[in-house]
Amino acid sequence: MKLKLKEKELPPVQLRLALPAASKRMLDRYVAFVGQTSGREVVAREVAVEMLEHFMASDRDFRQWQKLAQESVFESHESRIEKALR
Repeated sequence: MKLKLKEKELPPVQLRLALPAASKRMLDRYVAFVGQTSGREVVAREVAVEMLEHFMASDRDFRQWQKLAQESVFESHESRIEKALR
């Protein structure tokens, strides 16, 4: 039986970055678009978080790399347990 434990929700971490002016203007327009089409007030931070999460979740190469990295961590953990049991 495999148990899938839920990861604890970590508190948000602040990330500051400088955008090129053209990217900031485009982000502002996109925020206005999302606000208009959703019918509610939206802030750039909220939109940027959703965009980053969507981008990373939809990147197949990244997901594959992440899966391989997790498997290698699991395998190294298993080998440490086996050594401890010997």
